[in-house]
Amino acid sequence: MDTPAVTSAFLPLSHHGDWSGPNRLWIMDPATPSRSPGAMTAAGRSLRYSWAHEGAAHAGSIELKGQPAAMQAIWRDSFHAKDPITLHGCTDAGVIRLYTTYDAGDESWGWQIELDARDPEALVMRMFNVMPGLGAVPAVVLHGSR
Repeated sequence: MDTPAVTSAFLPLSHHGDWSGPNRLWIMDPATPSRSPGAMTAAGRSLRYSWAHEGAAHAGSIELKGQPAAMQAIWRDSFHAKDPITLHGCTDAGVIRLYTTYDAGDESWGWQIELDARDPEALVMRMFNVMPGLGAVPAVVLHGSR
């Protein structure tokens, strides 16, 4: 019997639910991330997450839509993206990869988000700032477990 084609972007059913674990945030120095507890809730096409920086609580969400090979996501984050941002991407072997570009002065920078569900015991959200001349540098890693 053939497996029906997946025609809609979604977070794997195996990873729906609540996750918590350490959050690391890099602002300037890649050797000294800011650390805080983090939490994520995955359901269907949405991921909601929370963390803190210098005592201030922050939260964000990613809403997926489209097909796994050509998806869009609406991203909101109280620290990184106060206004909603549209990202584009695809699913590749258990990792949802999303990206966008933005203007930083006279240059165009990039932002990447990975939602990694390859490990059945973990859900990992990684964010990267894509800087001219440097490429992708870590911005956030939230490593959740049940």
